[in-house]
Amino acid sequence: MKLQLSDLHLDQLWAKTRRGVLYGLYLLGFLLLQNVVFSHIAPLGVRAMFMPALVVAVALFEGGYRGGLFGLAAGIVCDLYLGGQTILFTVMFPIVGFAVGLLTDFYLNRRLFTYVVMSVLALFLAAFAQIFGLLVYRGQNAWALWSTAVLQTLWSVPFIFPAYYVCKIFPWKAAGTDVPSPY
Repeated sequence: MKLQLSDLHLDQLWAKTRRGVLYGLYLLGFLLLQNVVFSHIAPLGVRAMFMPALVVAVALFEGGYRGGLFGLAAGIVCDLYLGGQTILFTVMFPIVGFAVGLLTDFYLNRRLFTYVVMSVLALFLAAFAQIFGLLVYRGQNAWALWSTAVLQTLWSVPFIFPAYYVCKIFPWKAAGTDVPSPY
């Protein structure tokens, strides 16, 4: 029995590796943009956080499984880089990615309007998750926390559009059949 090069499925391995590397660069590029550039711009004391929109964009175009995997990677990187939360985003982002991917696989279309609605919901969910402990366990002022959550969501909304269009123009379809291979 001879092992042939075609038996190794190098085309599929190349496609998966290329997709993973490009999505990693997509994640790190927007994370650096968020944490290096936009962390210094704080209108009314809030900073933009558009990582949930990246998870929604990937889940919208890639489906629930890949959206959940990207959400896990984004959550781990955000928790490590932001430092304030323990595992909040590591738990929340995969759930958001899988849920949005599942909804778009079966019920919703992959258009800009759907993406905007899902991204705003994900941004608000992330803001709510950040204030939940202060609101419930520490008894902080509810008005101040809710206004901060709404302002953070509103300040993050303009940055969801570049995330959508960058993810939309990635050089493959969700099925991965048209990825060029060197093999």
